Amino acid sequence: MAKCAYCSSELKKGTGTLYVYRTGELAYYCSNSCFKNHVIMGRKINSKLVKKDVKPKPVVEKKQQMK
Repeated sequence: MAKCAYCSSELKKGTGTLYVYRTGELAYYCSNSCFKNHVIMGRKINSKLVKKDVKPKPVVEKKQQMK
């Protein structure tokens, strides 16, 4: 799976935008706003946009009721 070049979020297969620079470098973007901010506006990464690794919640199994 690829990561967004602007906000570093994970991209699912078949989603997002692939941008190819003149140098041949590939950059993946998760949304149009990330693409515009990075390529068109030339903005640096905003620390508020970076999604931190979140621990998954534990799965609680439901008990089966006996009849």
